[in-house]
Amino acid sequence: MTKQDMIDYLDSSMSEANLEFDWSIEWKKRLNVIEVTFTIYAETEPELVIQDVEGTVNTENIIQFEDAICFYDPEKSKIILDDYLAVFPFDLKKGIEKGYIDAFIKMLRIVVTEGQSDLLDFATDSTIETFEIEWNQANFNHTIQTFKETNRYNMEKVQYPKF
Repeated sequence: MTKQDMIDYLDSSMSEANLEFDWSIEWKKRLNVIEVTFTIYAETEPELVIQDVEGTVNTENIIQFEDAICFYDPEKSKIILDDYLAVFPFDLKKGIEKGYIDAFIKMLRIVVTEGQSDLLDFATDSTIETFEIEWNQANFNHTIQTFKETNRYNMEKVQYPKF
């Protein structure tokens, strides 16, 4: 049996979690990063016109919101941290603990579920002018702590994929 790497573990754990939104994992080898992208949708009122940050106006009664989270090596990765909803450092040689990824998936479910609800409100209520999703780092840290206190934190590391 081959050993799981970070991508394998992320993919299998996210699949097992039965997340109720679209997601994908992309390994950007040259940047030494792994991106997890998620997408949510909302149906809008027919007369509601919504413009995104790039100036694109919805042409159908559906809007789509996409964001990404990045796992990166602070020593080797050349990325703009502000381009992501959240960023998680790992060591290129040592990898990352499975428990950290498990806590990430739990928080991702919560953040995106709340975001989906907020997007539906935004899409149907013309008094709400902006929409954005926020990652709550304090809640994430609390989730890790709770996993450790309840012995659900897996200390085993998964390695960054080999080229």
